[in-house]
Amino acid sequence: MGMGSSGGRGEVTSEINVTPMADVMLVLLIIFMVVTPMLQKGVSVELARTKKSERHERSRSGRCGARGRDSRR
Repeated sequence: MGMGSSGGRGEVTSEINVTPMADVMLVLLIIFMVVTPMLQKGVSVELARTKKSERHERSRSGRCGARGRDSRR
């Protein structure tokens, strides 16, 4: 392994330490195990109500020419 005393002096090893990655994966697994039942149950949210405005009821369509004027004229 990387810390062993096998070989000569100054030998560089290119082994990856996977222990931190395994720790992160276990933490993520625990988080998902806790969150998943909450997502299955659901959370009720009360949305705000608004009045309808004319701006949203009417649809305006138009064309604009190269000079910024209505091109239908």
